[in-house]
Amino acid sequence: MQAGACRACVARHRPSMRRIAKPVGLFVGALSMALGVATMPVAARAESGEPLRLVRTIPLPDLNGRIDHLSVDVKGRRIFLAALEKNTVEVVDLEAGAVVRSLTGFAKPQGVFYLDTIGRLFVASGKDGAIRAFDGRALRPTLMAKVSLGADAIGYDPKRNEIYIGSGGGDAGAVRGDLTIFDAASLRQVAALSTDAHAGGSVAQARGKRVFVLVPEKGEVVVLDRDTHGILATWAVPGIEKDVALALDEKNHRLFLGVRTPASIVVLNSDTGATVASIATAATLDGLSFDAATRRIYTTGGEGFLDVTQQIDADHYRQVAHIPTGPVARTSLFVPAWKQLFVAVPRDKDRGAELRVFQVMP
Repeated sequence: MQAGACRACVARHRPSMRRIAKPVGLFVGALSMALGVATMPVAARAESGEPLRLVRTIPLPDLNGRIDHLSVDVKGRRIFLAALEKNTVEVVDLEAGAVVRSLTGFAKPQGVFYLDTIGRLFVASGKDGAIRAFDGRALRPTLMAKVSLGADAIGYDPKRNEIYIGSGGGDAGAVRGDLTIFDAASLRQVAALSTDAHAGGSVAQARGKRVFVLVPEKGEVVVLDRDTHGILATWAVPGIEKDVALALDEKNHRLFLGVRTPASIVVLNSDTGATVASIATAATLDGLSFDAATRRIYTTGGEGFLDVTQQIDADHYRQVAHIPTGPVARTSLFVPAWKQLFVAVPRDKDRGAELRVFQVMP
């Protein structure tokens, strides 16, 4: 665990629907004062012991370049990784502790999602906008659909059995972005929406009627009605650039945003869009997960660190661990069923690519 300051952030702000100027250097100092950030000694990080423990490292041979999204087949004990630069999806068998398949034929695969209820793997490719579905057992292609260029993260609404694909914007040579919604069983398009820029990741409420969708280039969150697919609100989050990851604490009505600039977790009231807190975290972030059982937020960033942030209550948060990973280790996946966090670590000059497995410690 690296030395560093822990931060507790405790502030409330009025909801804002307007964009504001974002001078980043000034923002960091001003935000610390506005949110009551407190610097705590390193010893405070160990108050409740080691939050994560590295228990396994699985080699990813012949894999160069960045690794994008990950997904899990819990019953089959497999992890799927989008090897963006290799143009493959790597299949890791956790029983064997090895890569057992390398699926080919993709053009910049970015989004991967395994739907265990029907045993199907979905892959979204950025360069051609192809959305491919594969039989989960044999991993043979079964269905295909198309969206605009730049297809990336795949979101899922379990109540309606629908997948959400963000694309468009600059990746497609356009100003506005696209959000396309498909029936997961048939891959039939059920809705198409336009967003202010490239649409990003999404998360659906388990009990409510809303779906939250990121628009990273605008620092926005779009709120949808899951039944009508209509836009209920667009929240422009003040003082940020590139909200690239999200997770939901539905019990406490909190939406967590992983933000690139400034490198932080921004906590919103999921009912109103009001900013509740901001906690500094790993830079060049791509991975963010919320562990409801321990009330911890896990973030991974390209600067080479995994951060653990403890939720004290709905409005108070403190960073409790800052764990080295590796250069460009931006993406990660938390699997609640196993209480494990998987971190994709690309190849470096002195070692090959790896999948590191961290066990949650009570």
